[in-house]
Amino acid sequence: MGKRMMLGYIVRYGHNCDGDKFGFRECAYTRKITSRGDRVYSKMLMFPVEHEDVEDNTEQMREKGFVLVGEPFFLDEQLREKAMGWVAWANKADPSEYDPFAE
Repeated sequence: MGKRMMLGYIVRYGHNCDGDKFGFRECAYTRKITSRGDRVYSKMLMFPVEHEDVEDNTEQMREKGFVLVGEPFFLDEQLREKAMGWVAWANKADPSEYDPFAE
């Protein structure tokens, strides 16, 4: 049996006096290709997402070095480590270090 197809997602919990809190989630997904489109479905997502959008998010995180919060991406071991490391760092960091709009 092959590896399961997984989505990753960095969630931002509400702002409090200590700054934002982030969490990392991962979940299996299903890809459905129909005459209406090519979409990704997951229990983690409220609504289906276009497959191309998730591919773009994955490319931005892998190739361009971005960390996307609130956007799903296809998960592999490299991106899992990157996301979990970033979440651990961001939960300890000052908001001005990861948010250009922080006061």
